[in-house]
Amino acid sequence: MHAKAVRRSLAATLVSVLAAGALVLGTGGAEADVLGSMEVSPATGTDTSGITLTTAAPCPEPATNLIVAVKGSGFPAEGQIVVSNSPISTYSTAPNGGIVVPLTQTMRDYASTAGFTTLQGRYDFTLTCRAAFGSATYGDFAAPIWFTSNTAYQSTTPTTATTTTLAASPASPVVEGTAVKLTATVAPAAAGGTVRFLDGTTQLGTPVAVTGGTATLTTSALAVGTHALKAEFTPSDPAAYGASVSAPLSYTVKIKPPAVVTAAKVTGTVRVGSTVTCSVSFSGASSVSYAWLRDGTVLSGATGRTRTLASADYPHRIACRATATNSTGSATSTSPAVTVALGPALKNGTKPSIAGTHRVGYRQTARTGTWTPAATSYSYVWKRDGRAISGATRSTYVPTRADRGHNLTVTVTAKRAGYANGTATSVSVRIG
Repeated sequence: MHAKAVRRSLAATLVSVLAAGALVLGTGGAEADVLGSMEVSPATGTDTSGITLTTAAPCPEPATNLIVAVKGSGFPAEGQIVVSNSPISTYSTAPNGGIVVPLTQTMRDYASTAGFTTLQGRYDFTLTCRAAFGSATYGDFAAPIWFTSNTAYQSTTPTTATTTTLAASPASPVVEGTAVKLTATVAPAAAGGTVRFLDGTTQLGTPVAVTGGTATLTTSALAVGTHALKAEFTPSDPAAYGASVSAPLSYTVKIKPPAVVTAAKVTGTVRVGSTVTCSVSFSGASSVSYAWLRDGTVLSGATGRTRTLASADYPHRIACRATATNSTGSATSTSPAVTVALGPALKNGTKPSIAGTHRVGYRQTARTGTWTPAATSYSYVWKRDGRAISGATRSTYVPTRADRGHNLTVTVTAKRAGYANGTATSVSVRIG
């Protein structure tokens, strides 16, 4: 009889203990307060590492026992018990008074018990301070870990990788001075922080805050040449998001095309024989070419900045056209047309003279002298004592009796197209 009574007493006690443990996972008890955190040791490990949890403080009185559960992907929604209802006194005490609880199995073991094979994402350990029996609890300590792969975990929040891409508008190439809008896109869009825009290693402007996954900067300061533009993202919470930098964006800035500063104009004395200049100025020109026009038609071979007006230009209208070029483009300016005036009178160098025997009945021949520019034709007037002799208009003259004892001269008129006529009179000879 005594042995049977003892067995009945032990069975009743075991049923009470199991019932008390089951109540932890039930809904009968009041919601527990959060007492603090727990340290996970080691801070990084594998699915087969032994894990020890250390609470930040002791359990409050009148708690005498503890229970530990884990929740996360693969485990039941209510969590899986990894330390059953156990007396606190069975565990050692940390210097801060916290409870040191080594888990008896690994995360791989717990996953196998729950019936899954892939550990991924966040898992939360909860240590509940409680009484030995009943449903009363006195607060929780919590600690998360993250499996960054099926086999590796860490006790700190994993950093989310970011990507940064860079775009520029308008598209390359552009001319210097163009306002270029740089747009950096950071993914994921929830990542907060700033973006530095770089031209090679030189920062453009100041860092720009990321809003809704983008940051923009507009600059007109890009110099002529090819640039390697980048966007460098710095997270405001480096524990949550990683930094990232865009691939270099090749961007070309070209020199401005030439521009007319002073419009073309024909300067100088606009008459035959004079040299005129195409006066014009450009900005940004690497070279300037010229053309001359007569009555709107381009003159072949007339490509200098200056031009000496020829007989054929009189009395036409001439203009000049200047074209400036550089590696980007060109600009052209055409002057107003101006009318070419008659050139100056031909200038006599050596005076005309009379050749022959200066006597009545002997032929007298006019020598024209020299002229600048050279004459192309001449006319003559023979004079007796300074008065024109009627009908004596050829290059030769035969004196008559009326000329005996008088002075004979010849006035030569030199002619050339486009120039005023030049005249000169010979030295007189006395006719005997």
